[in-house]
Amino acid sequence: MWARTLVRYLAAKSDADHYYRELQREQDEIDTVPDTEAAEIADILSEYGLGPEEYGPVVTSLRNNPKAWLEFMMK
Repeated sequence: MWARTLVRYLAAKSDADHYYRELQREQDEIDTVPDTEAAEIADILSEYGLGPEEYGPVVTSLRNNPKAWLEFMMK
């Protein structure tokens, strides 16, 4: 029983550690290469059939809201 509990704890901790490393990596990229990250958003949205005139305002809005930008990049 204790072994299973320990395994679950370690798995959850590993998942959380991975998430926070990815969060920090995305934040670092937003801070250091914002144009590249904005282009990544444009690429994602264009895969859904949106053109520049449609995804442009979304990219601009996300760039103006850093918290939302980071949340978008984490999804």
